[in-house]
Amino acid sequence: MHPSPLRIGLLGCGVVGSGLVGLLGSRERAVTDAAGGPLRLSRIAVRHPSKQRDVDLTGVAIGDDPVAVADAEDVDILIELMGGLEEPLAAVRRALERGIPVITANKHLMSAHGPELEALAVAKGVALRHEASVGAVIPVLQSLDQGLRTERCSLLVGILNGTTNFILSTMEREGRDFSEALDAARTLGFAEADPSLDLSGADTAQKMTLLARRAFRTDVPHGSIPTEGIVGMEPEDLRDAERFGYVVKLLGIGQRLPEGLDLRVHPAFIPKRYLLAAVRDEYNAVYLRGDAAGSMLLYGKGAGALPTAQAVLGDLIAVARERRLCAANGTPPPAASAPGMPHREPEARLALDDVRTKVYLRLTVQDQAGVLAQITQRLGAAGVSVAQMFQEPFVRGEASITLLTHEARDRDVRDAVAAIAALPAVRRAPRSIRIFDR
Repeated sequence: MHPSPLRIGLLGCGVVGSGLVGLLGSRERAVTDAAGGPLRLSRIAVRHPSKQRDVDLTGVAIGDDPVAVADAEDVDILIELMGGLEEPLAAVRRALERGIPVITANKHLMSAHGPELEALAVAKGVALRHEASVGAVIPVLQSLDQGLRTERCSLLVGILNGTTNFILSTMEREGRDFSEALDAARTLGFAEADPSLDLSGADTAQKMTLLARRAFRTDVPHGSIPTEGIVGMEPEDLRDAERFGYVVKLLGIGQRLPEGLDLRVHPAFIPKRYLLAAVRDEYNAVYLRGDAAGSMLLYGKGAGALPTAQAVLGDLIAVARERRLCAANGTPPPAASAPGMPHREPEARLALDDVRTKVYLRLTVQDQAGVLAQITQRLGAAGVSVAQMFQEPFVRGEASITLLTHEARDRDVRDAVAAIAALPAVRRAPRSIRIFDR
């Protein structure tokens, strides 16, 4: 006797939602085998119910109220792919309160409300999964929740945004300026019409919040990670990186140090020998280092309709199998089915001011005697010493001076840069990018 279908309520049927519906249809037999029985899409909530879509929704009830889907009696599992914050939050809360498992790809929701929702899921004994919210099809949350659940991670470094990685790769490879590379990303579908969340680093910071909670087993409040984006990056910066043996990436960085947990998001020079340096275009990667496991790299497409839909489908199959197994055994789902709730220890955070880092500094200066001495004097006064220097020949009375510093406190470097910017001979705002070579 075949088991009854598990009925799915879907919130949002945009690019990822349509991809999921397509995978459920085209892989029906494989999905049924993997899930231990059939899955059936019963309800959808979308903002425009009358809009024509490119997927078959025959027999599916379509409405515009997410909470009504979460409340429906013919929904056994809720999948949230609508994005945003307030609307999905209300629906996800309602589903969990009813004991309905939830799967989401919403990084903003999980960054801002993850601990609350995970606690609710545990209290109700149901699953809350969100693999697709970080790195799409890259199974990084699964790895941290299962194989590395008891590992003590000392370092996590991620390239977590395909838009910014594509832009930086294009600038490096083709010598295009920032706006040209952004236009290319839009043309190829790697950038949204409004890419500000990506370019500002906010998207990466939300993903780092989720990763850091898992990897370091500590509370990381939403919005607490110091964040800088790639706006203003210039081709000269990428050429200088090449000259000194580096590439430029937007990184999410988390490391355990004796002084505390260092979490930050910003562009960085990384050595070309690093595995992360070879991660290009729309690809993402997460590098992990643990006390027992050593070093590892998880790599793959971190965005896109089908990679993200595949990650959602993986969570759906896991939830369906667990639900059917528990029903067959007459047992409630284990509390661990909300995998983001490992035992968390308070951990001191290291302020960005106190992080010690090397820095790349590029200055455009006027052709006059004593300029270099003035620059090095400001650096020395702040306790920052020069490791390498390169000067372009003077053209029309101006020259470009590039410096790499030794390691110094971040605040001291910023103070030195501000003092240098105030020199009359400095013709443009200095460009500074941190170096990460741990």
